[in-house]
Amino acid sequence: MKITQKYIQYILLLLIVAIAAGAYYFGYVGFIEKANSVKQSNKAIEARISELSDKETHRDEWTQAIVKSDEDIKKLLVKYGPGNTPEKDIMFIRALEDASDMTVSSMTFTQDTPLFVSEDLDENGNPVTELDSSMLSIAYSTTYEGLKKCMDFITGYEERMNVSTFTASTNQETGLVTGNMVLNLYGVKDANHKYEEPFVPGISIGVDNIFGAIESLEGVGNLDSILPVQNNTADTEGNDNETTDNGRATE
Repeated sequence: MKITQKYIQYILLLLIVAIAAGAYYFGYVGFIEKANSVKQSNKAIEARISELSDKETHRDEWTQAIVKSDEDIKKLLVKYGPGNTPEKDIMFIRALEDASDMTVSSMTFTQDTPLFVSEDLDENGNPVTELDSSMLSIAYSTTYEGLKKCMDFITGYEERMNVSTFTASTNQETGLVTGNMVLNLYGVKDANHKYEEPFVPGISIGVDNIFGAIESLEGVGNLDSILPVQNNTADTEGNDNETTDNGRATE
């Protein structure tokens, strides 16, 4: 078969078209895609540079704000105690009785439970800051003036706490106000809050008194106002109000 010159030209034309198409799809299109990808990367880099430039512009302002925030947090944490324990709760109730002419016939307390735990850890793997809460429920008897003194004492106490619920009823014959009260006690565990056992006057500790017996009641006051004390239970004998589990008072 004889191939004519015209046929050869058609074949060359088809080859040129095929080469041009291949160059377009495999060369130009790929180049365009890479160029678009580079453009997108450039936009992301420009946005990051703009963000860093803005942060650098406000660096001093934000640094001062962080320092002030840390100082405010420290001032706030000073108002919280280093946690609560049964013996600490008992001594608090004793102080409350003295300050408000109140008689506490029974009390119920719960253990500290975390409300907030910092994600930052110290060198020992413990949270840098932990905010705990516990509940203290009491059955009380006092005068109306004593009840107001009680509220003032709780409000002005050096460690943060609040009255969750309370009930009150007046005895027309004696004029005394009786009821139940539930307090939420808060505490912080961090490097600046170290728990120390409360001092209990009248109890001698040492080799001369190895069983820790009370040698003198002088300075202790009325211990009957502290007892009976039970963990997670309350003695409600002689009270119209009933204390339920977890220290919540109900009518």
